[in-house]
Amino acid sequence: MKWYRRSGWPGYGLWAVWLVWAVRPMPAWGGERAADAAPLNLRIAVSENVAGELNGSDARAAMKAWADAVSRQTGVLIEPELCTTAQLVQKVRSRQVDAFSVDILEFERVSAYAARELVVEQANLEDAQQYVLLVHQSSGIRSLADLRGRSLLIYRNRSMCLARIWLDTLLGAARLGATETLIGHLDSSPKLTRVVLPVFFRQTDACLVTRKAFATMCELNPQLGKELHPLEVSAKVIVAFLAFHKDSPAELKRRFLGAIEDLHKSVEGRQALMLFGGSHLVRADTSVLQSSFEMLHAYARLRGREPAGGQ
Repeated sequence: MKWYRRSGWPGYGLWAVWLVWAVRPMPAWGGERAADAAPLNLRIAVSENVAGELNGSDARAAMKAWADAVSRQTGVLIEPELCTTAQLVQKVRSRQVDAFSVDILEFERVSAYAARELVVEQANLEDAQQYVLLVHQSSGIRSLADLRGRSLLIYRNRSMCLARIWLDTLLGAARLGATETLIGHLDSSPKLTRVVLPVFFRQTDACLVTRKAFATMCELNPQLGKELHPLEVSAKVIVAFLAFHKDSPAELKRRFLGAIEDLHKSVEGRQALMLFGGSHLVRADTSVLQSSFEMLHAYARLRGREPAGGQ
């Protein structure tokens, strides 16, 4: 899908938080000191889709710097690799990685190879993403059918990876055809203000953004919330996370997951979380992806295809 790109580094660089977290000195388990524990060799495939907008060379250099610095301090060998979607899928299917940082579209392709354990940002777990289709109160648009021939701006952001699928499913269910045929002018931007403000100033008829992003804008300018009206709001979905390969060693997963609750308690952990836009990483399981997969499966049925996988 070429209609969106993910957001920039470092605000969404949670892959680096996972990297720091995975190799920080671990607390003792079973009466053993962390220094006495067997060293870990952690192979992580990081999708370009969740690594931000650094170019490939810069992203790989940043990953290597993180891995080298922490390895020198801990003696833990880290093997992160930035991958295209195709590369990541191949590595997961051929069991070349222990964990993988992906978006939900990529996870759907490799879910059969994943363990149930996930690592998710707590804020996303408690208040998952929602998509909102906004129109101006004075636009006269009261239904999806009223969008025919109108203009639409879409926010390009990694959290928007299911947004177009959701919109296409809504239009299909309403028998309004594809987005490209219904909408008169379709465009996108990675700048939130360039997506929302044109609707506010009546330069564009509608926009598609995340509810969280719109709420943040309304805090800065309450007039936006008064003038812009949600025509449709999606179910809550989780779109990016870290998963383990089903064949990942049990001890590796145990140590990795065991450090989650303590990361934000240390100075170093808080600094890493703040630097990369997080606050508290938590363990979860694939059941939290049910709503996301329901959205994907609804779209697959609309297109006359069998769901690719998942819940």
